[in-house]
Amino acid sequence: MKNIFTAAIALMLSLPAFSQNDNSTSAKVSGTTFINPIRSKDKIQGSPYLQHMFSSAMVEKLKSKAYMRYNTFNDEFEFINTKGDTLILDKIEDYSSIIFTEGNKKYLLTAYTNTKNKLYYGYLINLYEKNGYGLFQKENINFYEGKKARTTLEKDMPSRYSKTDDTYFFKNKELGISEFPDGKKDLIKLFPDKKAAIEAFVKENKIDFDQQADMIKIIDFLAAQ
Repeated sequence: MKNIFTAAIALMLSLPAFSQNDNSTSAKVSGTTFINPIRSKDKIQGSPYLQHMFSSAMVEKLKSKAYMRYNTFNDEFEFINTKGDTLILDKIEDYSSIIFTEGNKKYLLTAYTNTKNKLYYGYLINLYEKNGYGLFQKENINFYEGKKARTTLEKDMPSRYSKTDDTYFFKNKELGISEFPDGKKDLIKLFPDKKAAIEAFVKENKIDFDQQADMIKIIDFLAAQ
């Protein structure tokens, strides 16, 4: 699989970005995953993509740029080969860093855990790192199955993709990557020996744990300890 994807992605064309049909299905062909634009019988509202267009990106260990887009719902990257086919990038360490040229948006393939300590392996946006601490972001899209009306007074509910709130993750140089602390108490649980310093810092800076700018302030504070 690794050799197949290495050969396929290395042969990408520098083509203008274009959009792909969102209601698509995938099929395994000779060990490579193709995205086939087959329309669903029932129209699905919304999209699994936040950015529909393929954009120029730099992929780790590749010398040339590639045209890619991120399927947020499936947590996978798609790219275009020389034949104009849309393929899925294999989740392997060789391609763990993907940076979109426009906006310098960097995705990192990494292991992380949620608040229930469930382990995942997928893409997070690398927002900020300093001295072994970091802030990462997970874009989220949910899928809701449609429902048929049960009575004449009801209406059919179509299936839909819906954007939900992003999730922020905290990189601890000793414990790895987990969901960002919800508040002061959760942060103190991670660093009980810094309780007094954390309380003073949060109070003095009026830290809001829901604000990205304040999350970065927390990273800077911990990195300086």
